[in-house]
Amino acid sequence: MEPLEERSAPRSPLPLYQSPEIYDVAFGWDLAMELDFIESCLARHVPGPVRRILEPACGTGRILAALAGRGYEVAGYDLRPEMVAFATAKMAPLGGRVMRGDMATFRPPGRYDAAINLVNSIGYLLDDDSVASHFERVAESLRPGGVYLVQFSYGGEPPEQSTFGPWSNARGGLETTLTWGVVREDPGAKRSYQQCRISARRGQERRVIEESHVLRYWTQDDFDRIVERCPLELAAVYFDRFEEHPLDDARTGADGNLYHVLRRRDA
Repeated sequence: MEPLEERSAPRSPLPLYQSPEIYDVAFGWDLAMELDFIESCLARHVPGPVRRILEPACGTGRILAALAGRGYEVAGYDLRPEMVAFATAKMAPLGGRVMRGDMATFRPPGRYDAAINLVNSIGYLLDDDSVASHFERVAESLRPGGVYLVQFSYGGEPPEQSTFGPWSNARGGLETTLTWGVVREDPGAKRSYQQCRISARRGQERRVIEESHVLRYWTQDDFDRIVERCPLELAAVYFDRFEEHPLDDARTGADGNLYHVLRRRDA
């Protein structure tokens, strides 16, 4: 790991995404239950066997590596070169492929049975056209009947502040504590202004990352309208407790992080 100097309130590019080792530990919670859900969800909604899985915004490859460990052929891509380099090294012994690409425009080679996008990574696409373009590129990457599992939360109604954490993790002598919060939401501008703080320590060295993130403020109407523009259809929704959310029920910020199953729509 690089020397743990103090850094505060950075601007683009965000140093969290330039610090893959810290990110990998800070977000390195146990994935077993979530992977069990992903497998059962894909088995339910994808016709035929699921062997090849794509992950846009794959970050450090923590989910790719876990899926590869369960026998899947995986590929992912990310915008940040630091993340791509870290994930490539992690995936080398597992056989997965990691590429560099922008979610809004990148079309990875090959066809996949399913794609996944978790922990609100899609929120960094701030305008309708970018989201629609991304959905179209993913749909092109899916085989007929393939699905895209997208996880994010809707904006608060009324807009609200909230804080998540702190979460603490440790690995290889590196200890991290992470807090993430929603500072302000602007439904008119479709923006959610969020703040992240990570304290990292290795021995006597310490580094603090504090930074602002601007993500999409989602409403059900906006999401459904964008999906209608694309060769995808909403097949199912699940709570983060892995229970099914009825499709006819309203989806709001009170539901927490929801998994959306988008199936490739074929003429």
